[in-house]
Amino acid sequence: MEHKQIVNVLICLLILSCITVTAVALALRKEIFYLPDKSVDDLVAILEDSGIYIDKSIISTKKERGIVYVCGSGDYGSDVAKLIGRENIKYSFTTPDGEIIIMSDGARFEFGDSFSFKYYKNGNAAASPDPFELSQMTGHPTDNKIDEISKIVSEFLERGSDEFESRESLSIVTEVERVWENSGKYYAFCTRSIDGVAINDNRVMCTIEGGEVTEAYGTWCFLTLGESYSAQLSDILNILFNVKKELGVRDDSVTIESIGRCYSLYTYGEDKDFCLIPCWQIVTDNAGEYIYNAIDSTLYTKN
Repeated sequence: MEHKQIVNVLICLLILSCITVTAVALALRKEIFYLPDKSVDDLVAILEDSGIYIDKSIISTKKERGIVYVCGSGDYGSDVAKLIGRENIKYSFTTPDGEIIIMSDGARFEFGDSFSFKYYKNGNAAASPDPFELSQMTGHPTDNKIDEISKIVSEFLERGSDEFESRESLSIVTEVERVWENSGKYYAFCTRSIDGVAINDNRVMCTIEGGEVTEAYGTWCFLTLGESYSAQLSDILNILFNVKKELGVRDDSVTIESIGRCYSLYTYGEDKDFCLIPCWQIVTDNAGEYIYNAIDSTLYTKN
């Protein structure tokens, strides 16, 4: 009987030890991977003193890492044109803000500053309505037609990134956000994301006729040969302190409505190479939108 009691006591001690070790491990994990709750509370109070309001629930306390994608082929326009056009280059012209490339089949590519992109299968823009004038769109494609158009457009745009290599396992997705129809032509508005994170200011409108893309224009980043590396992201509290500095003390209150992640394009090396930088996107109710480099906390853009 006494032996059984000793065993029971030892079992209880073992269980208590496991519970204690687990609790300590969880506490250490929270300290390593998460920001203190008190820091969030203090920040919310500091922001309110400046007339800036935010719901604590939208502030993530998790310390995050992100991936920087370094891209560059040495001849971005030519490489992309050959991948998409599947033809040889006939002529190439340098312009003040970029490059014009004519393919052997007459297709025309234009690459400009800030990743502006134009494509004309027949060499010049067709006499068609501006697809951004949505009031001119008369047709309502069926779901099957939308799926068909989305596949055509995705294959067209993704060909330009076919030679991109990365050590990371990632999902690069062309998002066809909407499809319209007018007079037998279809128009698709597209964006792109990497692992579910949108690339900021990366959007293009494609015209589809006869089962193929005949025109495209907008701003688009074709991922070219490069590499990637992981980096620790600046915590969101530092970013929000920078938002406070940017907004200053407010006479009229501002509410921060959302905090999200995105990628921004950054060109370096005499415009031959570029990076996709992880960023924090801060959206307010009446003071615009702010995008900060998530690695060094610098302000990239505000709208």
